[in-house]
Amino acid sequence: MTDAPVLSGEGTPRSVPASPSQDGIGLAPWLTPIRIALILWTVMSLMAIAVQWDAIAMLDLSDTDDAMRMAQVRDLLAGQGWWDLNQYRVNPAGGGVMMHWSRIVDAPLAAGILILKPLVGQPIAERAVMAIWPSVLGAMLSVACVLGYRDHSDRRIAWVAPLFLIMSPFIVAQFRPLRVDHHGWQILLAMLVMGQALRPASWRSGATAGLCAAALLAVSIEGLPMAALFAGIAALRWAWHGRGEDRARLCGYMGALAAGAMLFQFLTRGPAGLMGTWCDSLSAPYMAAFVAATAGVAAAALINSGALWVRLMLLAGAGLGAAAALLWVEPQCANGPFASLDPIVVKYWYQRVLEGQPLWVSKPADAIHVLVPSLVGLAGSLLAWRSCTVAADRRNWATIIAALIGAMLLSLFVLRTASTAHLFALPGCAWLGLRAWMRAREIASTVPRILASMLAALTLPLLGGGAVAAAFETAFPEARENGGAADLADGANRYREDCLDPAAIAALRRVPATTILTPIDLGAPMLFWTRHSVVATPHHRNREAMADTIRAFIGDPRQAEALVRKQRATLIVFCRTANDLTAYRGARDDGLAARLYAGKAPSWLEPMSIDSQGGLSVWRVKPPAR
Repeated sequence: MTDAPVLSGEGTPRSVPASPSQDGIGLAPWLTPIRIALILWTVMSLMAIAVQWDAIAMLDLSDTDDAMRMAQVRDLLAGQGWWDLNQYRVNPAGGGVMMHWSRIVDAPLAAGILILKPLVGQPIAERAVMAIWPSVLGAMLSVACVLGYRDHSDRRIAWVAPLFLIMSPFIVAQFRPLRVDHHGWQILLAMLVMGQALRPASWRSGATAGLCAAALLAVSIEGLPMAALFAGIAALRWAWHGRGEDRARLCGYMGALAAGAMLFQFLTRGPAGLMGTWCDSLSAPYMAAFVAATAGVAAAALINSGALWVRLMLLAGAGLGAAAALLWVEPQCANGPFASLDPIVVKYWYQRVLEGQPLWVSKPADAIHVLVPSLVGLAGSLLAWRSCTVAADRRNWATIIAALIGAMLLSLFVLRTASTAHLFALPGCAWLGLRAWMRAREIASTVPRILASMLAALTLPLLGGGAVAAAFETAFPEARENGGAADLADGANRYREDCLDPAAIAALRRVPATTILTPIDLGAPMLFWTRHSVVATPHHRNREAMADTIRAFIGDPRQAEALVRKQRATLIVFCRTANDLTAYRGARDDGLAARLYAGKAPSWLEPMSIDSQGGLSVWRVKPPAR
């Protein structure tokens, strides 16, 4: 392969491999990395839509958050205010629940439905938008990967990154048809921040990254570790080298993060959003921390000491100032967003949400699929960093290594963050895969060349993780039987398949709108499929009603009756085959869930006949005795 000279970030000539079209592979000149990315993603998306065509037609949602998201979008389209994020059909006895979700995610879904509704009607418009929009968002991510990883010492990474992306199941899963929740947005915005971190240091690249980080936090405060990680990387680059461009990048990042957070908060929540003190979403405590950190960084930049230790001390002071500001505005945020949950909710709901749990509660095979891509990417990144001869290239690989290590450590404690770790692992996997592939091509003998090529293919996340998992389960067959916490969650989001068949949905829709007590995981699907209100859904701000729901199902019937009447519920609905009901039944033999499952209802309930092909069970609450 011929080399083409380019200039590094410092103006020093360096050689990188020419593009595939220059290498004699015969690709058409118009086949650029971005076009390859879009072609690959489009083909994969069309295949996914074809495979899931029946699920799309039936709106067979695989996650309760997707159902809740669409309930929120429907309310917006029905006239609920842009700044009003209350769910009035959740816990109506308590006045509803203010959601911690962002209108940034709602906006394109609502816009797409509004555009298509006059042409095909709202039901088909919803199906079309829910099927297509995740793929559009994923196409943006694919392009962002090409642009973000294009300036490496090996330019071929930008050409093959789209292939490694579509072979990353933890990432692709968040962009499948009907997956309309916020996780895809988190991945895209994290990639945009990474892309700017790899650009030549300047105030502009820092400010752009800061705005993307602010948008990430507006979508979900779960992005706070990533925003802090890239702030730390930018701070260490300036502290270590003391260069003016690194100082400008850091100041731009922090200033845009603080200003952008306030801007997005105002645009999506209004003036009240600037004053709220929620710990589970972007709010005043976090904005105060960003302002304090920005002020500390600005002070450090003005002093601009030539001593490394002084810069480190000044930046540490900025970090401490940010923490102090957050705790001064809202001390409870030190305990995390779930600290206020009732212990019974933690036991019967939170600990059963696998994606929010640490890696070690997963099945061994699942843990392998989480770890292998990150470790392969880290190995490739370290080897690439070591092989660089130009300082700018070494700094970019060092940035990737730092971000990957941070994301990988986070994925050990919160499983759903594995997708971001795999995103940052892509360039290292690609670098290693390219080297292994080129070495394999140089082998003269056919069979060894094929075997070596197969080994090179194992750098693809899906194939590498699958191979290691298969080898592990072959060596330890008993691991297949060890479901751990994963088995508890397997059926949590399968209500549409098991119980909410069309006949049952139609029967429930014929019942006049009322309030239903149902197991927590069934709450959001009930909102999505019917006109009814529910006591609780799997969303933590409704903590008192969530606790009442669980206590009603696991408690004795007299206690349950008091809680049901407190919540003004007139129906009790549950799925006989669901894992959450199994957990409620196992709590005590004489509890309400166990008695209803056995058909031994207390006197204040009467069965309601419903045409259901699944295991849906409905009980009517009798009026109180006078």
